[in-house]
Amino acid sequence: MEPKEKKKKRKTRYRKGRTQSIPTDLTIEILSRLPEKSVARFSCVSKLWSSITSDPSFPRPRLLLCFQKYDDSDLYVSSIPQHTRNSNNRSYSSSLSFDHHHMMKLPSCYNLFSSKESVHGLICFQKSENPIVWNPSTRQFIALPILPIPCKDWKKTTLLLGYDPIEGKHKVVCLPFKRTCYVCRVFKLGSGQKSWRNVKTNIQHRPTSDTYERYIEGVIYYLASSVVMSFDVRSEKFDMIKLPSGYFSGLLITYKGRLAFFSRMSYTTNHRKLWILEDAQKHIWSGQDFLLPFADLDYLSFKLTGFTHAGEFIFVPTRRSQSSHILLYDPVRNSWRKFEFKGLADKVSLHNEHRPYALHVFPNHIDSQVSL
Repeated sequence: MEPKEKKKKRKTRYRKGRTQSIPTDLTIEILSRLPEKSVARFSCVSKLWSSITSDPSFPRPRLLLCFQKYDDSDLYVSSIPQHTRNSNNRSYSSSLSFDHHHMMKLPSCYNLFSSKESVHGLICFQKSENPIVWNPSTRQFIALPILPIPCKDWKKTTLLLGYDPIEGKHKVVCLPFKRTCYVCRVFKLGSGQKSWRNVKTNIQHRPTSDTYERYIEGVIYYLASSVVMSFDVRSEKFDMIKLPSGYFSGLLITYKGRLAFFSRMSYTTNHRKLWILEDAQKHIWSGQDFLLPFADLDYLSFKLTGFTHAGEFIFVPTRRSQSSHILLYDPVRNSWRKFEFKGLADKVSLHNEHRPYALHVFPNHIDSQVSL
């Protein structure tokens, strides 16, 4: 009996030592790199892991990267954690491994597509006669119902994707393209709905030709003539927010979880201004001046595609670029991260004249197990 008791004690000490040998910071780093389904499973391992994964600050968002061959439906999909724990605030370069990517085929009509932002794990593609909603995690597509006359032509409409956090359902909103909006059409995913519903707009407005929506906490924001329009996904009501004065041109972005307007002051300078919405009811914006980073950066070869939740600029190569990396710039720390693409060199090349690929980047993407 005595030897068995000693053996049991040694086994207990061994397990205890193994558990305590993993620092909490490393545990967070490991868990943050896992898919949502794996995170849910590993949260049952211990009370510590459960508290880590249930914490609102747990870094779940990822940078979704999609390489698509021009004039083809092949799509290589991968993602990386977009958060950083670099405590020394220094700039650095590293390589992105795409060893865990997967390849899928889009429907044949999507050889070139116009993609929206990722909203709670789903992405809407519009540049086709049959727009679709895509779940990258489950690799599922769903074709949206055909619009009734007089909006049957999709080229004359604009689609916006939102999420109702109370009901837990996504909604697609259809607006007229560059025309005064008196009525919109709404389609709820996963509700058994077979056709579009007509919803009267309580505020008449004219969406702009370059409408790129931003979804934030149950509300879709998009640009109209000299104003920002908001659509509450739950109540399906519209509201209007006046843009700040003195801007030349700009785009809506999500900056640290808040709506912001990133405006150009003129075409002859890299001076920009970031307007952050402080009060939607009173139309109050706070302004912050920016000089775009990387003074020697060729802005014809790189484009600003968005911001991470942490407030980093995300620059990706354009079609004419000869670069094989993305840049993330933190204006507060004045530091940057450069990631070179590795692991797909034999299959995907942004510059190979025989197999040219385009890069689509979706910031703040989260894995979703929603079935379409």
